[in-house]
Amino acid sequence: MEISCPISAERVNENVVRIIAFMVAVIAMFCLIFSNYWAMVFLLLDFAARAFSAGNLSLLKLVSVQIAKTLALKPKMKDLAPKKFAATLGFGFSLLITAMFLFNFSIAAMAFTSIMIVFALLESLFAVCVGCYVYSFIQTFKRAKI
Repeated sequence: MEISCPISAERVNENVVRIIAFMVAVIAMFCLIFSNYWAMVFLLLDFAARAFSAGNLSLLKLVSVQIAKTLALKPKMKDLAPKKFAATLGFGFSLLITAMFLFNFSIAAMAFTSIMIVFALLESLFAVCVGCYVYSFIQTFKRAKI
């Protein structure tokens, strides 16, 4: 199923997005294994940089672009809007996980962190963007209501 944005022609390099997703999975695993959720605060800020701006302040994006260049990966361009929506969902997940950890709901924080890891690994290893599918469903539902 090809997911496309009905509004925007902006594009993003999917290889960079997949590298970012892999780094998100590694950082989230670090949080889970060591019960250190300060790294989740980093993810929260990084997701915010990618979701609510052009992503120029995202450390993960900057590193991923350099990795893609170093590996000479040919750009594979995809619609930006679904990926930006997925980053917004990542921001929401990170916020929820951080709040749960701060309020001592450790088991819930671990459960949501595990879900985040699964979603990030699906994107990075198999190019399956769960947030993009949700975005596509919402756009289809919006068009059906019109």
